[in-house]
Amino acid sequence: MFRTNATSSISLIMIFLISTDLSILLDIPVFRQILGFIFLVVVPGVLFLSILKPDKLGLTEKLVLSVGLSISFVMFIGILINSLYPLFGYETPLSLKSLVVSLTFALLILAFIAHLSGGFAFFAERTDLRFDTRDKALVVIPILSLPLSVLGMHIMNTIDNNAMLMALLFLILVYVILISIWHNHIPENAYPTIIFLFSISLILLWGMRSSHIIGTDAHVEYMFFKQTYLNEKWQILQNSTLDSCLSVSILPTTYQSFLNVNPEYLFKILYPLLFSISPLVVYLITKNYISNTYAFLAAIFFMSQDFFIITTASARTNVAILFFALSIMVLLHSEISDLNKKVLFIVFILSCIFSHYSTTYISFIVFLITWVCMQLIYRLILYLRRSDVKKVSLKDVRNIIDFTTQSVASRFSKPYFSKGILAIFFVVLFFWYSQVTGVAFNRGIGFIAETINSMQNFFIMESRDSGISAALGQGLGEKPLLSKIIFVISWLPNIFIIIGVVTTLARYCQRVALPYENRSGSPDFLSNEIDAIFFILSLICLIILVATVAIPYVVHGYDLGRILLQMMVVLSTFLIIGGLELARFLHIKRSYLLILAVIIPYFILTTGMLQSIAGNPTTIALDSHGPSYDSFYIHEQEIEACKWLGEKNEIGKKIYADFRGKSRLISQGMIPFRYIGDLDDFLQRNKDLNGYIYLRYFNVLERNVSASPSNEFLESIQYKDRLSMEGKIYENGGSVIFEGRAVSRL
Repeated sequence: MFRTNATSSISLIMIFLISTDLSILLDIPVFRQILGFIFLVVVPGVLFLSILKPDKLGLTEKLVLSVGLSISFVMFIGILINSLYPLFGYETPLSLKSLVVSLTFALLILAFIAHLSGGFAFFAERTDLRFDTRDKALVVIPILSLPLSVLGMHIMNTIDNNAMLMALLFLILVYVILISIWHNHIPENAYPTIIFLFSISLILLWGMRSSHIIGTDAHVEYMFFKQTYLNEKWQILQNSTLDSCLSVSILPTTYQSFLNVNPEYLFKILYPLLFSISPLVVYLITKNYISNTYAFLAAIFFMSQDFFIITTASARTNVAILFFALSIMVLLHSEISDLNKKVLFIVFILSCIFSHYSTTYISFIVFLITWVCMQLIYRLILYLRRSDVKKVSLKDVRNIIDFTTQSVASRFSKPYFSKGILAIFFVVLFFWYSQVTGVAFNRGIGFIAETINSMQNFFIMESRDSGISAALGQGLGEKPLLSKIIFVISWLPNIFIIIGVVTTLARYCQRVALPYENRSGSPDFLSNEIDAIFFILSLICLIILVATVAIPYVVHGYDLGRILLQMMVVLSTFLIIGGLELARFLHIKRSYLLILAVIIPYFILTTGMLQSIAGNPTTIALDSHGPSYDSFYIHEQEIEACKWLGEKNEIGKKIYADFRGKSRLISQGMIPFRYIGDLDDFLQRNKDLNGYIYLRYFNVLERNVSASPSNEFLESIQYKDRLSMEGKIYENGGSVIFEGRAVSRL
């Protein structure tokens, strides 16, 4: 909504809603997809913000908040009607007509509230979208990155040539370098556009690879979505932790009902598009404290994270991380009123609860410890400052006490970040995970118990995940040069982050210890002094990362990449601060060069460019061979075999597949977990087969099986020599299925 007449705004909303509903109900191609996308992803958040009237926010802040609020709106309305409609005898609350009518009615209510409150006049100015010639020139290359990404991946999928994709990645790097060098000539409003376009271009690479689901968790998430969509109702499906994740059940069901697209592309394309605003959120957080150029580099570093690039592989986690990032942004933004902060913060933490359990637990721990630390520091500073009163004349005592109390209270006692809000967070978390869905809460308790038990093995390196041991450099001396280069590149950002947090801590301690009249100012590279909440958040996030590596069981129970991406929402800023502090210490005038020396190699590493050039591929986006490709790429023959088996399978019979084959059976054959067994375990037990064996493309061609999530292949298992060919019931050149009395032989 632009700043215009309120009456005309409500009229436009009415016309838009009617047009969208007609295009959906009449199934008008293109119009249904475009209008439906705007209806679900933009309009609810715009209306909600119009009610809150955040006129002091910039357009970028309003847009990212609108997208976040729109996602929340869809989940909240979905679970509301799913709970209420059956009470009145309507058993398909998530059917197309039900969703269209319910969401349209809800948007009409929001529109009329915004109209009555005069909120339409507060969303945006027309001047916000005006670009001069220089601004347009700056976004030409970022705009070109989108067709390069799409065309390059099409070429990769068809003729297996990654030249255009490599050119795209190098183009992004060159452009980032040029922006840094010419930062004095870059207007502020160009940065968000550049970040967003590069983010989409990068995050879609995995999503556009092949025509089918990519990843491990994505297959299970897809099955939960399909079952919810077909049932037209959300319910506890398999007593799984995913039952609690509305982000992969109600959310995609609503999108699919409105958009009517290939359902696999909801997970391959739509979720990456939604998450592509997260680097913008990091940019906005960082921009509170340092210049636009360095905030831009923080956003580039965030989108260089492994788990950002593979968003399509784990939709629920990254939706929750987006809500975590938005809650941090709201918490720290100085232009949002206290009341609006409370409302937005509550909305986003509740949305995180409904999106992903593990991300929510980490978020709750971060916010809880932050609040406790704030209270302790607040009382400690008051005590120290009051003790300073003894050193001054009596007439100044009252002034010092008043000044100290007000100043410290303003830093550490935030009304929008209170124990009341944390209580709401915990109560909803407990109710949803424990009383409604059950498994997620029990799993969380079990994880804590296992973590505590693992502490007895704290000093035993072998008790940790093999990936952690490798990350810590175990056996590095015996590895080739490429591994040593990767080790150094991987650790440099962590070193800069530690420097950033530690130097900031030193400054805070210095300010606490000195009398007020001798208080030093902020470093010259900070546009604003680091907020107390933000600093404590950074300290807690860094401690969590260290604990993840140090405590033996943690990475066994939860992927390090997910924790890393969530913590980088906060810590990306401190990588920049660490680089600036180090540059100042080394007397490097062009500080951005030192920061680029860390970010660019890291980007080359995480995108897989370095490994692809070195002939040791690690990503399916750039190569059609290697462990990643063998594990995640799905061939058409595998799809056909899974669907055939899904239709044929008799209830109660087990289907044995290797680790990666299981995911294909789940998403493409829609076969529940309880009917799928481990192929490696079956072959080693040497028992008669009472069910089926499913061999995927990799098993058939390479004659070995994937035995774990870490892509460990058991080359010694020549299973074709162990199976009687008499039991083969299906073969299509890329997949084989055995049934019944096929006997494994040792």
